Amino acid sequence: MKSLIMVLSFLLLGACSMSVPVSMYPVKGPYAELKKKPVVTAIAHDVQNNTGVFEVTMPDGEKCLGKWSSAAGVVHSSTTGTIWTKYGAIVGVGSTTSNVPGVNRGQAMSFCESGKSIEAEFLTGSGTANGYGVAVDSIGNIYKLLF
Repeated sequence: MKSLIMVLSFLLLGACSMSVPVSMYPVKGPYAELKKKPVVTAIAHDVQNNTGVFEVTMPDGEKCLGKWSSAAGVVHSSTTGTIWTKYGAIVGVGSTTSNVPGVNRGQAMSFCESGKSIEAEFLTGSGTANGYGVAVDSIGNIYKLLF
């Protein structure tokens, strides 16, 4: 009986969704020019998987929904065509990225009802929900991402 209860407990815990808060700090653009810079908040849902819902709350309270996805670590180098290469130096994370075993690269995209969008690229430690990255929105802001 005791082992049955333990098995059922693990099954119920496995069905639970884990979410991680993401802080987006404006470093360039309209939000960065404000005297009191707003921190845009986001939530990455289902971090126990390799993909999930990416929910962003803009400073005016507008909710934006989309998806995040992360790939298992592989050796890959990217020199052009990513927001890392375009904006990485602005937020202090370099101008190229390279995944190595133990480091996962991911992307996220969210859309707001008003038509705004947010695109992000990030790195996480394999098996963790901790990382950093860069994000841009369609109204001219560039953010440093920390979670």
